[in-house]
Amino acid sequence: MENLISKALKKEQNAIIEITKFPDGGAAGYYDLGYILTQIIYRIGENDFYKILKEIPKSERNGFEELIAVGLEYGDNDYNGEMDNKRIETEFPKLFEILNK
Repeated sequence: MENLISKALKKEQNAIIEITKFPDGGAAGYYDLGYILTQIIYRIGENDFYKILKEIPKSERNGFEELIAVGLEYGDNDYNGEMDNKRIETEFPKLFEILNK
């Protein structure tokens, strides 16, 4: 996973796709994976992540919206020790748009 994250932060499309397919073990692992994905988006920026998503075939985008949603809702993206309860529609509107086309 560490290698995939490093590559994703370098904006490597295949690494970003592989993160969404990484075996999470279910339940809490799925939330953790969503949190990792949202952290990547925050670090590389919504605009650059949007450009990457545009290049990914629609069939490969399955799972992105759900992972981002749980990462925003249950993750502590602002590091205050509490779940954020954020929504993809307001936090990443461009990503929400492309994932719902």
